[in-house]
Amino acid sequence: MLRTNIRARHFSLRTFSSSSLPQYWSATSNANNLLNELRVLSMRGRVNEALSLFYNAPSPPPLPYSQYTYTTLFNAFARHGYLQEGILLHQHMLSTNHNYPLGLFVTNHLINMYAKCGDLDYAHQLFDEMPERNVVSWTALISGYAQQGQAYNCFVLFTEMLMNCQPNEFAFTSVLACCDYQYGAQVHALAMKMGLDSSVYIGNALISMYSKFYDSSNRDEAWNVFESLQVRNIVSWNSMIAGFHVKKLGEKAISLFRQMHSEAIGFDRATLLSVCSSLSESYSDTVDVGLKICLQLHGVSIKSGFVLQIEVATALVKAYSDLGREVTDCYKLFSETDCCRDIVSWTV
Repeated sequence: MLRTNIRARHFSLRTFSSSSLPQYWSATSNANNLLNELRVLSMRGRVNEALSLFYNAPSPPPLPYSQYTYTTLFNAFARHGYLQEGILLHQHMLSTNHNYPLGLFVTNHLINMYAKCGDLDYAHQLFDEMPERNVVSWTALISGYAQQGQAYNCFVLFTEMLMNCQPNEFAFTSVLACCDYQYGAQVHALAMKMGLDSSVYIGNALISMYSKFYDSSNRDEAWNVFESLQVRNIVSWNSMIAGFHVKKLGEKAISLFRQMHSEAIGFDRATLLSVCSSLSESYSDTVDVGLKICLQLHGVSIKSGFVLQIEVATALVKAYSDLGREVTDCYKLFSETDCCRDIVSWTV
């Protein structure tokens, strides 16, 4: 049952222009074509166009809408944080389909949407009212608490989940993202017991978790997890490189980046930011070596196009400056990246 007046929140329905609708809509006005078009627009991030298509369907609209029509939009709202639009669509679903069976599938999507959009109270209310739940129900709410930084509620719910069903890898990664070292080690042991420690997603979360709480007692645990992964993705490498940077082991971060590059793993903005930040702290006594590496990073940044991203350009300028590069050289790089400056770039 939807909240009375949606918790007294009265939002005006977004006004959409019918001129933005696809020209061929009138020739293909059936529920399947509507669903397919909504999926395409949602996957491309064109959520407003998807909403326009939904609310401006010709009269009479292709009713009844299938549950997949609604859940496609709920997913899009969850990704983009469209809480108000989600509330309105939820209300629309119930008001136009009086006998609409919410069921497990639809309610899971609603919990996910409300949780991802920050309305955890109502997400939990929906969860509590469910006659039956599955692993997706638990994971959606746990992930929401983790994303909002509510570690205590996340742990409590995860503990309850263990008494009702076996967590999947996404529940584990959510818990690991917000736990301390002691609890994280217990979650790691539980993942091993359940045979889930080989998951690249859990492995990546463990690397990040152990790196956050690095000290002399657990100095190799993040690396041991990285080494044990049979399958690694770019996040695995980035997590380990970032871990070395956090531990102020810049030379190891740069060495791992070189290995990553030589094995053609690829890299992204996050990789370059961690490596650039590691340069000055690692080569303050051997500036020539540091500058050589910085030039190499500059080269791959230009070749990959990442130099046009403001964070990467700023990190490069700072690395050159920290390594004692002439002010004129730093200014030259700064001038070359005039398309992406911000206040941080000016003050480096």
